Order: sequence, then C-alpha cells, then structure tokens
Amino acid sequence: MKKTGKPAKSTKKTVAKKAVKKKTVVAKKAAPAKKALTVKKAAPAKKTAKAMKNVTRIPIKTVDLKIASHKGLFDEGCYGSQCQDECCGWGCDIDYATIKLILKNRDKVEALTGAKVEDCFKTPLKVDDDYVGGAYRETAVRKSDKLCCFHLKGSKGCSLFYLWIKEKLPKRIVPTICRTYPVTWHRGKLFADLPLKKNCKAKEKTPKGVKVASLFETQKKELKALFDIPKKEWKKLEDAVKANSK
Repeated sequence: MKKTGKPAKSTKKTVAKKAVKKKTVVAKKAAPAKKALTVKKAAPAKKTAKAMKNVTRIPIKTVDLKIASHKGLFDEGCYGSQCQDECCGWGCDIDYATIKLILKNRDKVEALTGAKVEDCFKTPLKVDDDYVGGAYRETAVRKSDKLCCFHLKGSKGCSLFYLWIKEKLPKRIVPTICRTYPVTWHRGKLFADLPLKKNCKAKEKTPKGVKVASLFETQKKELKALFDIPKKEWKKLEDAVKANSK
C-alpha cells in the first residue's frame, strides 16, 4: 500500500487515486563498477546513505482522533486476515531499513515470490525523511494476479509477513506502512487510511454486544515502535479511547 498525499478533512483518502500530486521519482542511473548507492538528490541539501540511516522513527506532529474511534483490525497487522488481500493490489512503499533486510535475505524472499528482488521494485531509491531509514522505493504489481510482487506466489499472504511470523526474521522486514495499516501517515500527520477496501477486517460488521478494540488499540505497539509521537498527541488518543468506551 502506498503512502501518498495529504488526507482531506473527511479522511476519505484512497491510496490508488488522489487529488493531490503524487510523489515522483526520477529514473535510476546505472551503477558504476563500484556498486555505490544511487539516490535522487534532495532539495536543498544533498543526502548520503549514511545520513539516511539516522531516521529510526518517523516524526509525527498531529494525530487524527478517528484512529481512536474506528474499529480496529487485529493485533500484529494483516497476517492471518480472512480478506482477499485486496490492499496488496496497490503495491507499497518500502522503507530503506526494510530494503536492506530484504536484500540480506534475498534467497528466502525470492523462493517465496518466484521473482528476483530487483524485479519487485518499480522505482529507484528516493531520499525522504518520512520513512524509516530516510528513503524508500515503491514496489511493482504483478501482471499475473494484480498483487504486489512481494506477495506469496500462488498463496494468500505476504512473503515478508511470512518471513517474520514463520521464519522468525526481524519484524523490520515488514514495511512500516504494512505493519501499521490501516493507520498511515504523511508529513507529520497520523491518520486512518479511509475508506477501507470492502473486505478489510476493520470494516466487518460488529456483532451486537461485542466490544471491538479501536485502530489505536490494535496497532498501538507498532505505532509506538515506528513513530515519534509527542506525549500530548499520544494522550489525546488514549483519552479518546477512554471516552469512546464509556
């Protein structure tokens, strides 16, 4: 799933289509004999791979309280959901920190996807402080099944989630945007990525009398690990959860 554009006040944001201008990426130049990292120049200053490593948590300034009221997904993200992996049809933005882990475990990834890691991306690396590691790449979508190229070949689920859950690889191998979905972010704003796909678990009808945790509650652990959220904004979410539970 791609993280693009600033949400409208109604938060009716789709990842595939937006009124806002989408982030653009320039073509990557062929690497010289020394396989150095090639990235798009960031204005006004040039950033290096070393500088990118400094972004360990994404800075957040404000939060949308709908996160505290909207029905939650389930703990630990999308793995295990009964949906048809519709959101995987968008592809996703993969953090630089995650890309390094994917490359380190390329043999395992390629065995599950049936494709070379290089062929799973459609854009070169772009420097951007809005991602863990300070840069990201967009994934390609397979023509055969219209799913992200990191989706398991011939099976339900994501190869990266599989490697974390089943093979016990570091959780960092799962892209931030997939770990926190349907909570997302853009330039300091944390919000719910609405409207949801029709088969998303967070959109299922809740049985009468059954209490369902909010998005904030189900994704809380990931939000705390991946984002630098001011204490006052975090408290707003916690207070909103309490108010909604009364």
